[in-house]
Amino acid sequence: MIERFCFALLVSLASVALASDESLSPVPFITTPDDVVYRMLQLAETSADDVVMDLGSGDGRIVIAAAQKFGARGVGIELDGALVQKSRDNARRAGVADRVSFLQGDVLASDISAASVVTVYLLPGLINRLQPRFLERLRPGTRIVSHAFAMTGWKPDRRETMRIAKEHPGQGDESTLYLWIVPAEVRGVWQASGTQLRIHQNFQEIELEGQLLGREITSSRASLRGREIVWEANGQRFRGRMDGDLIAGELVGPDRRQPMLLTRRR
Repeated sequence: MIERFCFALLVSLASVALASDESLSPVPFITTPDDVVYRMLQLAETSADDVVMDLGSGDGRIVIAAAQKFGARGVGIELDGALVQKSRDNARRAGVADRVSFLQGDVLASDISAASVVTVYLLPGLINRLQPRFLERLRPGTRIVSHAFAMTGWKPDRRETMRIAKEHPGQGDESTLYLWIVPAEVRGVWQASGTQLRIHQNFQEIELEGQLLGREITSSRASLRGREIVWEANGQRFRGRMDGDLIAGELVGPDRRQPMLLTRRR
């Protein structure tokens, strides 16, 4: 019943065809309210350094807003050729055609590796099919923001519900937004002088065990945001950054601080 309700609610979303029809034929779509568009980009901490990629980009409003209001570059991927042309026309009218592009294509087959921010307003079936591509193709630290629907099994880094400022076709009084930050792959055994840590990982959630400076770890807390890793153990606090098979950072204790370089054991 839930799946049928969701389909009825968003049947006119541009990318529904990707999730529900093997023919991938274009269908009408529901646009995202302007205040939701702005908040999605805010939630992703969008800046002029970003490449924003909107999957199922419809009339191009998210990509255009990213360029207009945040100075970012943008790419929209949309199956419907008429909407792609409409997006290009809208970008020219908005004065940002030099900063954005719109491609006609299947979001499940498109190259998304250049994105630092990905936005989606797609049904759960399609989002879940995209999930492995997000983890395989996007760089650690890339932000993914979804309007209305979450991914199965991957807990969002942030979730928020916002009121809609005015009536919008196909939209209720509230919208829920989800943010994920693509995590680096840090699971495994890491070593430094007197230290051997095993990191267990489930997406961005991590746990530590092992020895720190010659002492067994009895309790710890750890977090991962992209490549940035922070943990506390045995009264010590570490903050560092993973790069390949190295984690470089600083260990701060009650009476001293010292650099620490951890190497992944292969």
